[in-house]
Amino acid sequence: MMGKEQVLFRNQYREKIDGWYNGYLHIAVVYTIGITAMWVYIQHISTVAWFEWLTIPITIVLANIFEWFLHKYVMHRRINFFGLRAIYERHTLNHHKFFTDEEIRFRGQEDWRVTVFPPYALVIFIMMSLPGVAVFSYLFGSNVGWLFICSTTGMYLTYEFMHFCCHVDENRFVRHMPFINTLRRHHVAHHNRSLMMEVNMNLTFPIADWLFGTSDLNRGLIGHLFNGYSTKHLKDNLRSQPKSPIEASKGPVPTE
Repeated sequence: MMGKEQVLFRNQYREKIDGWYNGYLHIAVVYTIGITAMWVYIQHISTVAWFEWLTIPITIVLANIFEWFLHKYVMHRRINFFGLRAIYERHTLNHHKFFTDEEIRFRGQEDWRVTVFPPYALVIFIMMSLPGVAVFSYLFGSNVGWLFICSTTGMYLTYEFMHFCCHVDENRFVRHMPFINTLRRHHVAHHNRSLMMEVNMNLTFPIADWLFGTSDLNRGLIGHLFNGYSTKHLKDNLRSQPKSPIEASKGPVPTE
């Protein structure tokens, strides 16, 4: 059940949302940009050698570490530099007040605004990947460069989808789908205010959290990836006991 502070913040946030905002359109624009970009990349790829395919898993792991770093050191740290403070304010001061482990769910499509990044964020992310395309194409061939940006853009779209699934109402898909159920439990625990600065920084697969010891679980990599909703392996030294997704989405979706 939501506390008064969360109810008040949600109401205040919703009052500031422009009347023309539509969550379905928001997501459609993001994925139209992403899928169109992926289609363009693929047109430049041909006759991929076996070793060039290794670009994909290597980039996914590196993107996972970048995601962890950005979340831990930018989204949860106030940095007065260009747009970094805006990222902090959007995430820590808005997203984490709007959603807590007391109530993790969207009320309706208007709430998607506080979770899904604006479309220009994907454009910026693609532009950040372009130097990598140039460097890797020069060093290893054009296929590697284009597979690199396919992987980074694909990870961005994966992030948006998986994070979105963390905030929907409880259902069979999010409870039983591998990786999705793992991240949902992982992320609900992160929304515990006593834990959010310390644990569960990954927003896709908890690889970097396992690697750097910032997970709330005490188990190996495979156990992390396929943990699902299980709370059997929680660390003993946590500041607070994480709630399960079932507890964080208990009862009807609140109308407040």
